[in-house]
Amino acid sequence: MKRFLLLCSLLWTVVLFPQSEAANWYFGYGAGIKFNQQAGTVTSLNDGRLVTNEGCASISDSDGQLLFYTDGSTVYNKEHEIMQNGTGLLGDASSSQSAIIAPKPNDPNIYYIFTVDNRLDGFDDGLNYSTVDIRLDNGLGGITSKNINLLRYCSEKITVVQKNCVTGSLWLVTFASENGLTRPYNTYHAFEINESGVSSTSVRSTFIFPREPIDDIRGYLVLSPDGTKLASANMSDGLFLYDFNANTGVVSNQLQLYVDNAARNPYGLAFSPNNQLLYVNSSNDYFNSNNPSENDNPANHYSVLTQFNLASANIQESAVVIDAQSLYRGGLQLGPNGKIYRAMSATYDIGLPYLAAINN
Repeated sequence: MKRFLLLCSLLWTVVLFPQSEAANWYFGYGAGIKFNQQAGTVTSLNDGRLVTNEGCASISDSDGQLLFYTDGSTVYNKEHEIMQNGTGLLGDASSSQSAIIAPKPNDPNIYYIFTVDNRLDGFDDGLNYSTVDIRLDNGLGGITSKNINLLRYCSEKITVVQKNCVTGSLWLVTFASENGLTRPYNTYHAFEINESGVSSTSVRSTFIFPREPIDDIRGYLVLSPDGTKLASANMSDGLFLYDFNANTGVVSNQLQLYVDNAARNPYGLAFSPNNQLLYVNSSNDYFNSNNPSENDNPANHYSVLTQFNLASANIQESAVVIDAQSLYRGGLQLGPNGKIYRAMSATYDIGLPYLAAINN
């Protein structure tokens, strides 16, 4: 049975919120893991309802008890039932970072689910958000507003970082065109999330790219735990590293990085807990339209895990290949225990029953 495919896009990193909020991860085809920080254990979960090849998100309470999780289209409550009004969100199970969950600052009852679509069906629903009130349905939660649009067109990537430790304000960052009404893409948008809600106006940072502009919407967008670095993977259109100003939401100082030429398409990204290392999971992006059966042959897929040292005077020259083998592209995620987990998938449709981990 397919259990693990592309690893979910989970919001919670070791800096944003107390580690208990990241205690439960649900992803893939009925897959999940639970972190018990007090016992120092990680155990598998088999009660999840998700059937997703890519993006998803989970959130727990301050005691590590599950609240809800989603693939960006359907929201499941802590009893693994569809949440009240919890269907029809505009994410997609084949969007790299289909959904991300953020709490409303200084309100323990309200959460926002941000979603990004893909355009495999020829239509892109862009960046939207829905609001969850966890008090509804006897504490199981319910969605009170749904699919509020922020950008008409958007890439498959979203991430969140804390803006201010005093007010609890956050930044939601994504990648789209400058006006959000067209495509391809060349602009990072930072939307502030504060006590008043979600700002409908973004801080925009526009760039010129070697292959101008970016048209490949696949791949991760991640911020370093201290909120100072931003990395963006755009599959066939390249990998880029930036500085991020958490006070202003401005992205700056673009640097293109390159991975192994045999697996030149970057997808999964993760920063180390000390902010000094960037890990990139890239692939050969094999696809045979003339003979589709070859796409399910694991031997045709190749994936490389690369480490960059951001403290190096020459970041590109610091590249080290950590692992290279016959795998499909997959996500990377920093866990609350400080390890980075890597999705292991043979092909797009054939998952593997385990995760890999960078332990130190």
